Amino acid sequence: MLVSEKLAMAAHLHVLLRRKTGRVTDTEWMAANAEYAMEIVRFARAKAQEDGHPDLAEWADKLERATVESAAKAPAKPLAQTAMQLLRDRQAATAAAAPAPLVEQPAPAPEHTGGFLNSVFGESGFADSTLGRDAKPRDPNAPRYVGGIR
Repeated sequence: MLVSEKLAMAAHLHVLLRRKTGRVTDTEWMAANAEYAMEIVRFARAKAQEDGHPDLAEWADKLERATVESAAKAPAKPLAQTAMQLLRDRQAATAAAAPAPLVEQPAPAPEHTGGFLNSVFGESGFADSTLGRDAKPRDPNAPRYVGGIR
């Protein structure tokens, strides 16, 4: 059975349940998740018996057949196991690939500063504004301003 057919059944059952019982369902999840679909089938059958709605029971039977048929075709493997298998396969493929030979990188060229010094105060990270002049040692208790602006 095509996914679109199963989705159509889920949508029809959704509309019936909403109109007759006030129950709102998730049609896409109903078509994708067998456990959810079977719970909705159980609920629809119970409401069909309680309230006398034979069309609910009919569409619940159709959805159940589609769900059982889908589950029988594709044995479900837990998502965690599938993910772990994919990771193992990827690691095996990476390990099998030959490592690339190491190439020595040339030393970086000295950075051109344009005549300015690259001095930075250690604790603040702000650039020194003296630009090469002899700077007096800073008083650690003095108020601090960026670039000497007061």
